[in-house]
Amino acid sequence: MVTASCTDKQAPTGFSFKGKITNTTDKTITLNEITNQGLILLDTANIAADGSFELQGKISEKTFCTITTPNGAVVLVIDSASEMVVSIDAEKPEAFGVNGSPESEQLRQIMQLNNGYMIAMRNMENKYAAISNGGVPSAEVQQLIRSEYDSILQARKKELTQSALKINSVSAYFITNFLLPDADFDFLKQVDDKLYPTFPGSKYAMELHNRVEIMKKTAPGQAAPEIILNDPFGKSVALSSLRGKYVLIDFWASWCRPCREENPNVVRLYNRYKTRGFDVFSVSLDDNKDVWVKAINDDKLLWTHVSDLQKWNSTVVKDYNIEGIPYTVLLDREGKIIAKNLRGKQLENKLAELLGGL
Repeated sequence: MVTASCTDKQAPTGFSFKGKITNTTDKTITLNEITNQGLILLDTANIAADGSFELQGKISEKTFCTITTPNGAVVLVIDSASEMVVSIDAEKPEAFGVNGSPESEQLRQIMQLNNGYMIAMRNMENKYAAISNGGVPSAEVQQLIRSEYDSILQARKKELTQSALKINSVSAYFITNFLLPDADFDFLKQVDDKLYPTFPGSKYAMELHNRVEIMKKTAPGQAAPEIILNDPFGKSVALSSLRGKYVLIDFWASWCRPCREENPNVVRLYNRYKTRGFDVFSVSLDDNKDVWVKAINDDKLLWTHVSDLQKWNSTVVKDYNIEGIPYTVLLDREGKIIAKNLRGKQLENKLAELLGGL
């Protein structure tokens, strides 16, 4: 995600690059800057009879841009210094070629790596959809789904993390966005420690630096920010009232499908460890009390629940830097943060480490 900063910007300078696109009937091609407000048009050019084109415009720094096609997007790093040449097959845009821009080539490899994992997850979903035959999968199949899905996610996270730490370019910033909201603080700080001094005027380096500064407040080892909200009966409940136990703060909502799919796992672990000093403090980002309470009852969530029913405007969103749910924060007996965003097998393993296995 990109946010504006207060650093001085370089004066916009011109960029120009050539390319060739095949297997398209389009007469024009468009280049857009990628921002968290959406795409911003930089240039539109005519496509010649042989598929060649030239795009140009002005930018203030190295900038992430995209050429979109009906079958996917080409993502590039544009700057005024590179003499870049791009080749695109409109039927397979993810396999585009680029010469003269090492950072765009890095980004191409990153996109290709991530796309491979996305395809693996889609294939897994199709496989289990066929097994369930349109019905609700059995508990055994659901466990297999969670296990395989977690395995793919962890492999993806590991490989993307390693890639980001190997390179020292703004492309590393792009990888951090692939990993949000699950990116570890230590990982983001390592990337920030490289990018911020190297690209001090970059909006991408500044955005990542600001994110890391915010995340420091909820980094492992820090005291968890207090939460005082009402339960479904209107009673005010404080997170600190559970001090003395290991506590999983579970940020969720009735409308969040991945949250609901994870609930059986949390129920299972709660039942296993509740007599050993483990508790759950669920904070809902719902805005409808009746729907929230129904989900609690339907999923048999027999622990503390609170919400201010403000959805993404809830005070906890800013306090805990929440960018997506499900999102969890595991606390020790003193209310200090042990780990964040543990789910599935990772959560099970951590609780077994802290409280002992069966």
